[in-house]
Amino acid sequence: MRILLRLLVLCGCALVLPAQAQQSLEIIPLRHRSVEDVLPVLRPLLEQGATLTGVNQQLFLRASAKNREEIRRALATLDAPARRLLIRVTTELSEDMRRQGAQVSGSVGNDHARVTVGSDNDQRNGNPVAARVYDSRSAGSGASTQMVQTMDGERAFIQMGASIPVPLRQVTQAPGGALIVSNTLEYRDIGKGFYAEPRVSGDRVRVTISQQADTPGHYGSAQIQRLSTTVSGRLGEWMQLGGTGQSASHEGSGAFSISTRELQTNRGIWLMVEELP
Repeated sequence: MRILLRLLVLCGCALVLPAQAQQSLEIIPLRHRSVEDVLPVLRPLLEQGATLTGVNQQLFLRASAKNREEIRRALATLDAPARRLLIRVTTELSEDMRRQGAQVSGSVGNDHARVTVGSDNDQRNGNPVAARVYDSRSAGSGASTQMVQTMDGERAFIQMGASIPVPLRQVTQAPGGALIVSNTLEYRDIGKGFYAEPRVSGDRVRVTISQQADTPGHYGSAQIQRLSTTVSGRLGEWMQLGGTGQSASHEGSGAFSISTRELQTNRGIWLMVEELP
């Protein structure tokens, strides 16, 4: 029985040793990509028992001749010059305002008594009292575009803006109980810009982006817009990142008039990534 067990062990070793002997170490230099970029893609291609590590722009591959050839073919596609990209971010703004109202004006009466409503200059076809109904609508739109060049896999940043003064009032109490009021100015940076990190695969791109679009308001205030997201699409095509919408209405009335005003504001943000030659 012991002799039989020894024969079985020797046969197993005879089968394992040739397979291990086929796995040789190969050092592969990288020309364009970093070790961190290629290792996550190549490791799933390793055969059982093979190893792949890297440091200082070199890969250390221990595998069979067939598996090493597969790794080299995949690496030839990965270790290519980084693609130059142009990122465009466009913010579109549209406003739609509608005004409606009615007003009565004129004068009625005789030589002994007369009532004037609004202005007695508004006469129509000899009728001393006139009614005016109006309904007007106005629309406007605009767009601003920012663009920046970067490389595939690199993070890009662009921002344009200004510093606006913000008045601050501080009230402190002195030891004797008196109040001391001090007025100062603090400058706040506002602007429009974005961070973006694109990654290209074939003719598609995946972009992680953080965008801001600030505009100054009244009395040192500012309207703040922030957006952070990840989108994917084809190179050279517009991708919608998001948008905002606001609506406001106002009603007014007097003794002989009534009016309404409605304002609708929409803002959309779009992104496009193009490959440069």
